[in-house]
Amino acid sequence: MKPTPIHEVLRRIQRLPLAQKAADLAALVKVEPPRSIRRRELETALRDIRTRQLRKESRAA
Repeated sequence: MKPTPIHEVLRRIQRLPLAQKAADLAALVKVEPPRSIRRRELETALRDIRTRQLRKESRAA
């Protein structure tokens, strides 16, 4: 069975809270083999989510 495309994964988690998105993406990253293209794409998406989390927290402070 082929893995779900990255754009589908991101679309499915779109409505989740930021913390849940980050947790889900981190779990998906751990499953992927090191130095794979898919892992790099997931890590990039995770970095974007974490940046948004930090921005949101800094605005609230």
